[in-house]
Amino acid sequence: MKTTVGIIGINGIVGQTLRKCLTRVQNIEIKEFTRQDALTDMDIAVLCTDNADSVKLVEQLEGKAKFIVDMSSEYRQKDGVPLVIPEINPTTITKETKLIASPNCTVTPLVMILDALGKKYKINELFFCSYQALSGGGKKLIAEGADPSSIYHKNCVPKIGSILDTGYSSEELKTVLEARKILNRPDLAVYPHTVRVYVDNGHSLGVTLRAEEDFNMLEVKELLSTYPGIVYGENIFTPKEISGKNEVFVCRLRPDMQNKKVIHLFTTMDNILKGAALNGAQIVEYIVTSGLTQ
Repeated sequence: MKTTVGIIGINGIVGQTLRKCLTRVQNIEIKEFTRQDALTDMDIAVLCTDNADSVKLVEQLEGKAKFIVDMSSEYRQKDGVPLVIPEINPTTITKETKLIASPNCTVTPLVMILDALGKKYKINELFFCSYQALSGGGKKLIAEGADPSSIYHKNCVPKIGSILDTGYSSEELKTVLEARKILNRPDLAVYPHTVRVYVDNGHSLGVTLRAEEDFNMLEVKELLSTYPGIVYGENIFTPKEISGKNEVFVCRLRPDMQNKKVIHLFTTMDNILKGAALNGAQIVEYIVTSGLTQ
């Protein structure tokens, strides 16, 4: 018997990409819904919607879906809702789990890299500056970026989301809180700076990590190269060439010139794939293959 998976918000970029990603999952039947469609019963519902719509849909899906995977930021910090990257913490999903959150596209490569290196190193501090593509803001932002009068046109804008009273942006706060939750590291110090850039697709980050131990560069390369979903290279990766690919790409790895406990690297990935739709599809795949809907 096939597991029914409903994609709600099928007309958006994430919804359309999720449908393609779900072709990798065996023994499922896909149902497609716009935000306005009446919902029917399903085993797993994936909400490719904004926060306000997700809140309404979670209520509407009561008794209609066994599991809900939400792609918005609405429930990521809610107690009892696992924030899941399947390479890191899939077992936080159980038969009793009703609602699952998929994380912010910027935090995904960061925590995957920390999880890979965490096999050998205790990393206590994470510094980064992001270079986030227009596609992270959906079709509307891509269209806006094409307008020469837009602030996003041929520009980089150091503001994503709203600016909070603390001076941080809401996007920056998300990366701090989500990294700590996914890794179960409330002590992790995260120093963020998020920037929207004139790139169609593919988020990138310049990253600096500080560990308790001295880094061994050969060991670091081995840890990154053998981690599922990460591609490490001595060559340079850019958003243009990795767009449409599933993995997190890491390059420009180098030791700090003064401190052996510090390394620097560059990472880039397709934010619509592993940063959103692919991660959602992997969550669905875990639920199905683990027999949690049975």
